[in-house]
Amino acid sequence: MSSKINKVTLGYWSTKGLGAASRQMIIYAGIPLVAKIYKVLPKEENGEVIYEGSSWHDNDKIELKKKNSLINLPYLQFLKDDEEYVISHSNTCLTFLGKEFGMFGQTSKEQIECEQLLQESVDLRSVVTKFAYTHFLNKEEELFAAKEVFISAFEKSNSGKLQKFEHWLNSKDNNLSKNFLVGNSISSPDFNLFDTLDLYKNFLLYYNFVEGAEDNNVFNLAGYPLISEFFNNFRLLPKLQKYINSELYKLPFTNKGAKFGSGKNGITWDPAIDTDTTPEEIIIE
Repeated sequence: MSSKINKVTLGYWSTKGLGAASRQMIIYAGIPLVAKIYKVLPKEENGEVIYEGSSWHDNDKIELKKKNSLINLPYLQFLKDDEEYVISHSNTCLTFLGKEFGMFGQTSKEQIECEQLLQESVDLRSVVTKFAYTHFLNKEEELFAAKEVFISAFEKSNSGKLQKFEHWLNSKDNNLSKNFLVGNSISSPDFNLFDTLDLYKNFLLYYNFVEGAEDNNVFNLAGYPLISEFFNNFRLLPKLQKYINSELYKLPFTNKGAKFGSGKNGITWDPAIDTDTTPEEIIIE
């Protein structure tokens, strides 16, 4: 399906977070992307450093709210058939882009599969994200919580989160590619799962849950060979390389207030030594 959209502005924080999968989809579809970047900044309050997002809340949000009262980050803004659209909320953005770009299943059954898998990938991400934004009293408490995340996501039981995707791929018909979650073509949940797995890869390596693991074999060594194959093959997709080689892929996974995944050059953002040099706009054509 060819889109009638000539350019998309996507607004989100200077992180991957909930905006990464939509950024990937726009680039993959070959549509020019204007990535509007907002930053949270450190501020001392009652002797503690907090992070405030006035670059978004006191600026563009005010005007965009007049066009969409539900506005939040991420949002999409574009023209289609001479009509302006402002769409908000991460799953809504992913669903819209999937349908617009022909990446949301080829049949009604496949569209239902996309809906389910998209929700499931959100659930998988929420486990590690909740951990990332928790500040623990000491290292021992942090490591205990990290172990709980590992068990919840990687245990091989009926409640294991990642096992659901491994079983899903394993249950696909032999004539269907296991490189994609739905049918033989790429879809919205593929992008969301890839980005979530990229975050988990860093989590596994940092906390050393898989001994001797590297970027390309960490999921295989964790006991998930089909997930490993999916992750490695997805990252090498030719149409994704413009994203992989861009500044957007170098952004941290979480925002500055997070304990895990917030620093470009370390696991935690440190306002004493780290500087957010991300430009206000990143344009990829």
